[in-house]
Amino acid sequence: MNAVGSVSVISWGFLATLGAAAALMWAGCWAIRHARRRSVAVAVGALACVLSLASAADAVNAHYEYLPRVDDVIGQRTWPAASRAVLQQPPPPQRPMGAATQPTGAVPHARYPRGAVVTIHVTDAGVGFSAKDALVYLPPQYFTEPAVRFPVVYLLHGSPGVPVDWLRGGEAAQAALVAAQRGHPQILVMPHVSRSWLDDSECVDGVRELVETYVVRDLVPDVDARLRTLPGAAHRSVAGMSAGGYCALNLGLRHRELFGSIVDMSGFTHPTHAGGMTALFGHPADLSRIVAANSPDVYVDSLANTAHTRVYLLCGTGDRGVLTQMTAIRDRLRARGFLVTWVTRPGGHTFGVWRPGLIDALAWTPS
Repeated sequence: MNAVGSVSVISWGFLATLGAAAALMWAGCWAIRHARRRSVAVAVGALACVLSLASAADAVNAHYEYLPRVDDVIGQRTWPAASRAVLQQPPPPQRPMGAATQPTGAVPHARYPRGAVVTIHVTDAGVGFSAKDALVYLPPQYFTEPAVRFPVVYLLHGSPGVPVDWLRGGEAAQAALVAAQRGHPQILVMPHVSRSWLDDSECVDGVRELVETYVVRDLVPDVDARLRTLPGAAHRSVAGMSAGGYCALNLGLRHRELFGSIVDMSGFTHPTHAGGMTALFGHPADLSRIVAANSPDVYVDSLANTAHTRVYLLCGTGDRGVLTQMTAIRDRLRARGFLVTWVTRPGGHTFGVWRPGLIDALAWTPS
């Protein structure tokens, strides 16, 4: 990352400088206009408008901490990347981390000391969900210990949102590197769970897209077949923030045979959609049953006692509405025998809570 690219655009200093520049341009426009230099005044006024809009946009960005650096704003990658060619080596037989030496002929290398992010195209098993690319972070040990398999964490983005949000606002590659350096390397999978930035699928099988089926039938099996993962629910976690937090909680509870650990960061405990439940599920005769079946705060009391399922709940203390719902689901999950870890951090519904929260959550997920 270069010096300019690493400059924070969400600091008070940057915001003040941007606002001052806009004010200066407006003052200059006013002075030039009274000097009867119309064409110059128009140009300065246009620049003042641009700076004012940039100031307003960055103020919103600073609140959510969505794009923290200059490089993020201009779309510059700030994480280590690799081509799909690094995935061509066939997975070895299952062998836990640190349990074996390299197989004959394997040459470990440290080309990616910070790990690397690759893009994979998920094999379509017939679901028909169009957003098939997923970002995958591979820890440094993935390259230096070619005989080893690793636990996997699925990171589900919010709405509006896309997978790369985890690498920008969430700094997921840096968080995973911290975990790897502490002896807890993990594969992170960041899939699309919607067709576009504004599409809110809630990760359910809805009227427009079958996202739950895609995750269960396409994504998880394909990742296990293609990457050196430790298969089985005990080594597989699902995590998310905001709408992705609801997704993680709902998918994790509905598919405990797949996910042994759930990380819900600031997620509501039932589906939400701007158009209501009919926009999400259509008009089936049993709509209320379908909604209830996708509402953890409705079905939690009917879940079997499953002490092997671990749940990590994180919320900002200023995120009042979500905090109330998460506190209630925490108590009800514990009453059903779930192993629940409860964490709050100062802040609201922003990456200021989720970014440091991810570091702690990755330390909590199983090896």
